Amino acid sequence: MTVQEDEFIQKALAAVARAEKFHRLKLIGVQVLAFAAAAWFAIFRQVPLDRYLGVECTIIIMVGMIAAVCTAKIRYQMDRNTKAILQAIMEATRRG
Repeated sequence: MTVQEDEFIQKALAAVARAEKFHRLKLIGVQVLAFAAAAWFAIFRQVPLDRYLGVECTIIIMVGMIAAVCTAKIRYQMDRNTKAILQAIMEATRRG
């Protein structure tokens, strides 16, 4: 393997590791914000339900939170698999 190829793989592995950390932090932030918004709509809101769509808004927020969590988990798995593939390529090129 040439120096350029090795350098490219090292940079790709570093980028995947950064993306993993960023997505993990983003997942936690989205979960906290969505849960807080849903709790505010469901529990702490003082406006009567007939003026606003309280239950519907809470359901929309919860569905959005579920979609965000699922998307973040899928992206996390993609990053993890990409990292594993890059490491396998690096090991294969070092052996042969």
